[in-house]
Amino acid sequence: MPSKKKVIKTYVSEKEYEQICSSAEQCSLSLSAFTKAVCLGHEIRSSTDQQTRRELLKLNGDQGRLGGLLKMLILDDDDNRKAAEKLLREIGQTQRQIVQKVRSI
Repeated sequence: MPSKKKVIKTYVSEKEYEQICSSAEQCSLSLSAFTKAVCLGHEIRSSTDQQTRRELLKLNGDQGRLGGLLKMLILDDDDNRKAAEKLLREIGQTQRQIVQKVRSI
């Protein structure tokens, strides 16, 4: 039984073909799936962007855990309270920056 799907052909130079193949590979998509998604105007995210986003979110979680440990230090040690509070503010600022970067990816 013949397929009801239509085929679209286009001619590209060798350099263009290599560039398209490279872009598809970066997105972990087949050449067909990549060109279809691009032609239909779908947002394409490279696997590198997705991996970077996951790593930044993990870093944000690590920052949160560090902040929790510093809060425990503040409760237990009045001598280092000011230094710990300063570190907590810096951690909070860094977390906000991380979240902004993740949203921009």
